[in-house]
Amino acid sequence: MHIILSALAAWAIAQGLKIVIGFAKTKKWDWRLLTASGGMPSSHTALVVATSCRVGMLEGFESTAFAVCVVLSMIVMYDAVNVRQSVGVQAKKLNQILETFRKSGHLDEDGVKEILGHTPLQVAGGFVIGLLVGLVEL
Repeated sequence: MHIILSALAAWAIAQGLKIVIGFAKTKKWDWRLLTASGGMPSSHTALVVATSCRVGMLEGFESTAFAVCVVLSMIVMYDAVNVRQSVGVQAKKLNQILETFRKSGHLDEDGVKEILGHTPLQVAGGFVIGLLVGLVEL
């Protein structure tokens, strides 16, 4: 249960920080950020790193379980920076095309979500949160 609590705590802290960071930038509280993907810090990264850290501390850093956690964490972080970030760029381009069609009156569709992935700094922020939370006994 300690592993799950650490993972959820890391996710909640990361998501909560998105609200605080959003307020610092816009001077408005945006509670939708509590469940938003993308942005600073990466809550996916925080969750998997906290999980890996707790598994390592409880099962041992030489255990198979820890190795699996580390590999899955690496996949999540790679995906956040590369795959999901690329999808976000494609979404932005698609929305530009859709806007052109909307202006011409040929289309009445909503755009797609653009902020899907993370920058390396956002993933690093999630990594630090996950590491710190994972090292704390809950």
